[in-house]
Amino acid sequence: MTMRLFCVIGIGLCAMLWYPAFHYQGVLRVVSVAFLGMAVIATFLERSNPPSPSRK
Repeated sequence: MTMRLFCVIGIGLCAMLWYPAFHYQGVLRVVSVAFLGMAVIATFLERSNPPSPSRK
């Protein structure tokens, strides 16, 4: 599992728990923003190599 996928799943879980766990909305907001930040950083760190030219 890539870091970005893990972060997206974490943000989804925070969104699912937003209304049932209304006492923890501040914590969920901080955790989801942290996951979003990690996903953005992981996007820039996981740069792939340019595609290799195909030989015909």
